Amino acid sequence: MALSRFLAAVVACVIVASTPVLANEVQDINQQFRKGDLAGALDRANRFLAKNPKDAQARFLKGLILADQGKTNDAITVFTGLTEDYPELPEPYNNLAVLYASQSKYEAAKNALEMAIRTHPSYATAHENLGDIYAKMASLAYDKALALDSKNAAAQTKLALIQDMIGGQPRKPAAARPAAAVTPKPAATVTRAAVAEPASAKPAATNPDVEAAVARWAQAWSSRDVDSYLAAYASDYAADGMTRANWVAQRRARITAPQRIEVQVSDLKIERQGNTARATFRQAYRSDRLNSTATKTLELALQNNEWRIVGETSR
Repeated sequence: MALSRFLAAVVACVIVASTPVLANEVQDINQQFRKGDLAGALDRANRFLAKNPKDAQARFLKGLILADQGKTNDAITVFTGLTEDYPELPEPYNNLAVLYASQSKYEAAKNALEMAIRTHPSYATAHENLGDIYAKMASLAYDKALALDSKNAAAQTKLALIQDMIGGQPRKPAAARPAAAVTPKPAATVTRAAVAEPASAKPAATNPDVEAAVARWAQAWSSRDVDSYLAAYASDYAADGMTRANWVAQRRARITAPQRIEVQVSDLKIERQGNTARATFRQAYRSDRLNSTATKTLELALQNNEWRIVGETSR
């Protein structure tokens, strides 16, 4: 499940219009946050909120920063305050659900998502996340059933189907070990829209060399192998207006900070024209700090007989 990154347009309807100066300040804080300066962005947000304590956008942004820093309880406090002061906004409820799910508090996550849908019935993200929560809760219930009755074939089948749907690994048949040793499987983190398709159903990539380059990039990221990850990019690549040195420092910090990372690529489609190619796919990112899914496009160029990433966008 992914944190909603920005407030919906409905914010403008419930908040007294900010002066251009205040709006620009919040935008500057957001840019600082997006460039990876979490500590600096949080300090700046706190100073801004000291003077403008009711500013919903700044408070929402502070919640995102705290979540990215791994300060889950502090982020929950911020988003809870937003739901109390602006109960008509669905995004704070959604983000509360994501944070509760990261703590395996699935009932609280379900309640938050139901509130998001109640305030905004057409909020597709909340409906999708609620489906993931129901699937996770069902998985735990079937797992508990198997812990109590290891020979329950129906529960085994249902659990396997649920785990396949949410991207988990099928449970080993209970009969393979003594019943006394059967224990519930640790709760896997719920991710938004991370439905895995059978390998046979995945569209075939149109160029094996480009496909291999994308696979190496994802593997290096998952292995937290920063040098191999950076080697997947062109030597002059940088993003978000940063210098190459600052971008490298940001990526190194973000890859080494989590204790574990898993990046899954699915629905890969490749278009090639001569020495350039475009790879579009569904990316599921999971770590001990953050879970998200996105549609990503990598622009690649053939440099020294190796495919290197020269552009990267996600939505």
